Amino acid sequence: MESYNENDPPPPKRRSGCFWGCVGTLLAAALVIGGIFGYSAWYFYKGFEHDQRLQTVLDTVRGDARAVDVLGRNIRLLEVERHTFDLSTGRGHTVSYTLRLTGSKGDGELKADVDLGKGRAKIVLMILTGADGRRHYLVGKEPRNPMMRSI
Repeated sequence: MESYNENDPPPPKRRSGCFWGCVGTLLAAALVIGGIFGYSAWYFYKGFEHDQRLQTVLDTVRGDARAVDVLGRNIRLLEVERHTFDLSTGRGHTVSYTLRLTGSKGDGELKADVDLGKGRAKIVLMILTGADGRRHYLVGKEPRNPMMRSI
């Protein structure tokens, strides 16, 4: 039997601090990533209904005779494919949308740029692409350069 001397340091305690620190960090990261993913999924499937800029774009499309010719009546939003912000305009920022729409005549894709300045939102470009692949410039002008038409 071993004897214990009072002057000897006590035996080291078993620690698992590194393990619990790593597990805690991984759990926190998973929670943050899951929260971001969950909010993004909610926004792209249901949250867009509360986006005033997007509702302005949809109201403009529904009131455009060319859009009604392409998509038909009862134009609805199926999906928000892309939603981006650009802060490089110098006078505010631009919000860009790529939307999947449907109507009584068929489906289409809408690309819209909204310029946001001081207390205003102005649609500067809106391009509707019908099921046949033809582009219709609802707001903004078609570029003169034939190479830009393919973009």
